[in-house]
Amino acid sequence: MTLSLYPPVRPRTLAELLDTSLKIFRVSLPKCLPYASIAILFGQLSTLYDLARGHVPTMMPTPLELNDPVWVGLYLLGYLLFFTLWMAMLLRQAAVAAGRPPGARDLLEALKQTPAVVAIVLIGDAVILTLISPPLALIQPYRQVGLAVMVLVAFYVLVSLSLALPARMLTRKGVLHSLLYSLQLTRGNWWRAAALYAISASIIVTVWLLTAVITAMILPGAGRSDAVARAIMSAVVLAVGAMGLIFFTATQLTLFGDLELRQTARGG
Repeated sequence: MTLSLYPPVRPRTLAELLDTSLKIFRVSLPKCLPYASIAILFGQLSTLYDLARGHVPTMMPTPLELNDPVWVGLYLLGYLLFFTLWMAMLLRQAAVAAGRPPGARDLLEALKQTPAVVAIVLIGDAVILTLISPPLALIQPYRQVGLAVMVLVAFYVLVSLSLALPARMLTRKGVLHSLLYSLQLTRGNWWRAAALYAISASIIVTVWLLTAVITAMILPGAGRSDAVARAIMSAVVLAVGAMGLIFFTATQLTLFGDLELRQTARGG
């Protein structure tokens, strides 16, 4: 029997969207895990470079890192490769969910679409930075209030633009058209999208925390050396991160299909 979870044949409730996301995650996990794992590794190239030099990685780039051409080059290369493999995984996941056999064409197609994907990401980042930056020029206490307000606005925009990459990869719309199409799909459905993302994110974070805690509790009792324990912990974090990326992409795919169907139903 051929499995077909995408595209949907009828609009779904929030609970059904989550259930479909979990089903797509389950059936696509074996075929998407290699792409997701390598994508996560590529996204950490600059972090691995820091560790190799004996530096402690930070959440935000430091002035020292930004002035290091090797670090900057690895950071840009890592995220370029990350997005390429992520989009290849999206295409493969869509094929699996639709009951089609996946193949090497998903990676080749993702490579061809890389310039458009990068353009969409850069435009989205520019919009978010444009929203967040102005409050930083204010004096206290207006800076904190202004920043809090603009972060909420930026989150609204982020959810509204979150389907631009699936629009590009699955419908081959132009760069600007993909961004506008995402805005169009989420108009009137923003809370549905935000709720689904929030539930999916909470599942990913909970699983990651539980796995990290359980692994940290088991390793010392197993008599492992510090180096081996750190290696095992890193491998576990990588595996959970890759599975989290696959589940998030399944959520995006499910939401995109549902909102496209609703858009068609209302004559958009």
